[in-house]
Amino acid sequence: MPIYGPKWPLKRGNKDTYQLNGSLKEQVNFYLKNLLLTSPGENISAPLYGIGLRRFLFEPNTDQVRTFLQNRIALQISKYLAYLIVKEISVSASNEEIDSNTLKIRIKYSIPKRVDNEIFELSIGQTSDIGFY
Repeated sequence: MPIYGPKWPLKRGNKDTYQLNGSLKEQVNFYLKNLLLTSPGENISAPLYGIGLRRFLFEPNTDQVRTFLQNRIALQISKYLAYLIVKEISVSASNEEIDSNTLKIRIKYSIPKRVDNEIFELSIGQTSDIGFY
């Protein structure tokens, strides 16, 4: 079995010091989430790494902003997660009163000879569990 990185939040593991991701899908999803939530400049060793989704939470809900974000995600994945084959990236934003300021990202990807067509989804906003509020 391949060795994967630690699960977040960190918890004590039974066999290792920390609990580890149990599959390649879990590990890739961690990398995607990290890429989306990291703001450029946060990673000292790679200052251009990251999308910084928090910056887009209060941007206007327009096609132009969503297209810019899709292109930025595709560019960052091709640079920092080049082993992924991205099939589709969708970005949607909700401006409904109940679910205001929620940004939803959906990435359909595969890894040649390893993972077939997986879907990664992330929603951030006032009701998310990411911890922005």
